[in-house]
Amino acid sequence: GVGVVCGLITSPEYSMKKLLGSGMQKIFTITKVFRNREEFGGTHNPEFSMLEWYVQGEGYQACMDETEALLKALARVFKKTLPDFERSRVRDLFLEKVGIDLDQESKQLLSDACDRLNIHTDPSDTESDLFYRLFLEKVEPFLGKHPVFVYDYPKHQAALSRMTEDGLYGERFELYLNGLELCNGFTELTDAKEQKRRFEEEANERRDLGKIVFPIDEELLRLLPS
Repeated sequence: GVGVVCGLITSPEYSMKKLLGSGMQKIFTITKVFRNREEFGGTHNPEFSMLEWYVQGEGYQACMDETEALLKALARVFKKTLPDFERSRVRDLFLEKVGIDLDQESKQLLSDACDRLNIHTDPSDTESDLFYRLFLEKVEPFLGKHPVFVYDYPKHQAALSRMTEDGLYGERFELYLNGLELCNGFTELTDAKEQKRRFEEEANERRDLGKIVFPIDEELLRLLPS
């Protein structure tokens, strides 16, 4: 017999970034992606179509402008009108809804906030886990029905994004509409050394939690400036 192994991608991100590293300036893709190890809460399918695009030299504020323009144009096709999108920093939302200042964020600060607000925690929780427990319980449900960009996430949520000038937050945003997250975007990190450090940090965390540790994409690192 003949065996066939199919790789179902979770995102086209790395492949597209390699194209950018090879010199392309403005690219997009619409492709099927697959997620089978995430909690969807009844609002997403494990298989869905994703639009992803990149523009060399642009930051996350410009990407928010483009995203807003795209959705307003799509709404007009269906004879709908969207209001101007709001923009809220994660720090401001946590000050208002959780009562803590993420400028002084620590695992203990987040854990204490969970205790104060009667939010369940687990001894295995990381700083990222505690942040999301608070976000999902005390912030996300109160974002409202109007479209809002939530931006500047703590450094442990920076993913592949560049840091803000103060070094405390990743230049990353998520768009919410009717309380549902629609997309994720950020200013790309282009420092190969910093990116490798983040990859290694993520791998160590996954190893400590007994999760599958994926190999670092050395080709992607090679295409980033050193």
